[in-house]
Amino acid sequence: MKRMDLYIFGLLTETFLFGVIAFTSIFSGVGIIPNLVREASSYGISFPVALSLFVARLPQVMVYTFPMAVLLSSLQVFSGLSSNNEITAFRSAGISLTRIVRPALLFGLMISLVTMFFSESLVPKANLYVEYSIAKAKNEFSPMIRTAVNIPQYEDGQLKRTVNANKMYKDIMEDVTVTEYDNGYLERVVFAATANFIAGQGWVFNNGILYMFNKQADTLTRVLFKQELINLKVSPTDINIIIEKSNADQLSFKQLRNQIQKKEKTGQNTLKMQVELYAKTALPFACLIFMLLGAPLGLNPQRKSNAVGVGFSLLIIMLYYMLMALGEWLGIINVLHPIMAAWLPNTIVGILGIYLLLKKAKQ
Repeated sequence: MKRMDLYIFGLLTETFLFGVIAFTSIFSGVGIIPNLVREASSYGISFPVALSLFVARLPQVMVYTFPMAVLLSSLQVFSGLSSNNEITAFRSAGISLTRIVRPALLFGLMISLVTMFFSESLVPKANLYVEYSIAKAKNEFSPMIRTAVNIPQYEDGQLKRTVNANKMYKDIMEDVTVTEYDNGYLERVVFAATANFIAGQGWVFNNGILYMFNKQADTLTRVLFKQELINLKVSPTDINIIIEKSNADQLSFKQLRNQIQKKEKTGQNTLKMQVELYAKTALPFACLIFMLLGAPLGLNPQRKSNAVGVGFSLLIIMLYYMLMALGEWLGIINVLHPIMAAWLPNTIVGILGIYLLLKKAKQ
């Protein structure tokens, strides 16, 4: 039994690695490289930076190619075992089909956990690096004028500061208002005509008024100033990133959940974000689900070549992502609970996989 498990595990690993390389190459050639070439030519990005951006975008792609590679490996390995009559030999020795599939399911679970690690630890950091680098290149190559800048800052789940500016160009803000809080209580308010960013120091506010509130003494202090250094803990590039984009791919499960809780406190609709939150667990576990589906489908010995296996895998994946889009839509319009919406494709494909496996086991 142990030898059989190791044998099947080894076959799955070999085909899985082939699938990861094949599918990652396909998506890199179709998606990453053309976008990178366009960004490099548009914003004057150097080759070393472009190469680092290419590497940083790979984890996001691999989160999607891991399930595809798992599906391909299950189809190919079990098709090969069936074609070579090895499945028949195992079953004639008294080994049930569900027992034969057990190492494959363990392999799928292992890849699901690896995918979860990529999704939680590598992808958010890599995507933030990409966004930061592109925003920096945009600002240096073609600076934009921002209007109605509004940046909330939180610490330990509580609102710490809000930054508002009528206009921002490069590293200068105009008509700036900063409101700071201490444990939910208003602490001070700063009004300034302009604020300019100095690297290594922070923001220098010019020609302004500072109001300080003392809750215990019930006093208000008003201070006029020509210049005041205030550390807002954000650079101009950080502000541009916050304004341009802040999506689920740049946040871990915990960070996205915290952001949802903050938005819910202000009465904002968070259904889409909740679906994205639970999709962060659903997509990695698609690896296990695809192994469950691919094993019985692969028992048909006609599918032997890698080319046919890749094509069949792409077809199933396309249907899976159609179900994912349907689930997201049903979650956003509140037809399904966000958890059910995110897990809809896994549920449907999983039930189909269990049905096919039990049907094959009875034959």
